[in-house]
Amino acid sequence: MKKAVEVEAFVLAGGKSSRMGRDKGLTLLNGRPMVSYVLKALSKTKIPVKIIANDREYENFNIPVYSDIVAEKGPMGGLFTALSHTKAEAVFLISCDMPLVTAEAIVQLLEFSGKERIVAVTVQGRINPLFAIYPVILKEEVEKRIREGNLKMTDFILENKHTLVPSIVEKFPEIFQNVNTPEELKMTEKKWKDLR
Repeated sequence: MKKAVEVEAFVLAGGKSSRMGRDKGLTLLNGRPMVSYVLKALSKTKIPVKIIANDREYENFNIPVYSDIVAEKGPMGGLFTALSHTKAEAVFLISCDMPLVTAEAIVQLLEFSGKERIVAVTVQGRINPLFAIYPVILKEEVEKRIREGNLKMTDFILENKHTLVPSIVEKFPEIFQNVNTPEELKMTEKKWKDLR
């Protein structure tokens, strides 16, 4: 049996979404901030959790909050911030706008984690870089990519040792629903009620 890799979770809650018109993580879904659903699922996994956000309102969740070290670099900047603020061997990066996520799906992904390999899910053949585990040994490469403006997360995953896990999506298809617009928010509210 392989030794478990120490992993720390970082919730990416970057800021105002142009399509949503406000901060997605703090947008209410059935009366609760969207990020709270992600935090609840993570709390059941027992791994340490931190938030990457530039809005101090996230401190109300009583979880460590870090601002982007390098501003306006998207998820790659968030990944660099996460890798810079962990003492674990790898970080699990998850977006704040996945309110249907379950602890079971997170735990299933964690079972594939390693010290040298990125682990990500694929959804309908596409890699989801914001439900993925990144080893800390890649920090220098992330920093280099930011310097060079090479910010595409899927390229980064494919150009390094990686494992793609489609089976999680087959078992939990609804959890990978991102909420980017007010219309998607309404649909997700209905779906959330249907699943409960």
